[in-house]
Amino acid sequence: MKIDLVTFLDLIASCRLNKDKYLGCHNSPKMVYLSDFVHLTIELFVVVDPFAAMIMYIAYAKEETPKDRKRMANDATISSFLILIFFAFVGEYILMYFGISIAALEIAGGILILLTSVEMVTEGDKPSGKKGQSVDTPIRRDVGIVPLGTPLLAGPGAISLVILLMHDYNPVLVILGVVVVSVITFILFLASFYIYDIIKEKGARALTRVFGILVAGFAVQYILSGAILFFHI
Repeated sequence: MKIDLVTFLDLIASCRLNKDKYLGCHNSPKMVYLSDFVHLTIELFVVVDPFAAMIMYIAYAKEETPKDRKRMANDATISSFLILIFFAFVGEYILMYFGISIAALEIAGGILILLTSVEMVTEGDKPSGKKGQSVDTPIRRDVGIVPLGTPLLAGPGAISLVILLMHDYNPVLVILGVVVVSVITFILFLASFYIYDIIKEKGARALTRVFGILVAGFAVQYILSGAILFFHI
């Protein structure tokens, strides 16, 4: 029996809405976990957006040796991974210490992610945290951790998102999602010069703009969810 796309998406949504009791999906809990894992991994990937960081990576690494390029890619992915994992486990406790509610974080995080998405769509890039610094004139310094690792990969939007995901999903799935995104990012960095030869800078920026639209959708959804939670609608 064939199931059209709308019916399939409705089934996934029904499973997610009832994942605690598995209402209507009690015979397929694995499907619920799989759909959650795919959903959160896609969210992480588009917010982290390795294609935007890849442009900066190419600018900084194009004059380096293959060994230094790999070291730079290692530094960027490992540092961003550790930052995201740190906030995944400690972020909610930091919020509790400062008396910040999950609703407030969803609204604030949604706004931060939305601001990121606006720049992704309008500029075809993400905030580098270095005003006036062009990717065409890279400074010869260790840039693997800053700005590549943070704020390009593990920026405010990604940090806010991972805290929210830890609250909304199974923590194991979130950690696996961070691992998968980090591995994909590392592979993209290593293959960046080959990819760049194919899609060029315009292609990479076009992908970032497409990701920006998706990120904006996620951001608005988090703002709405935070408002609903705060006002008990």
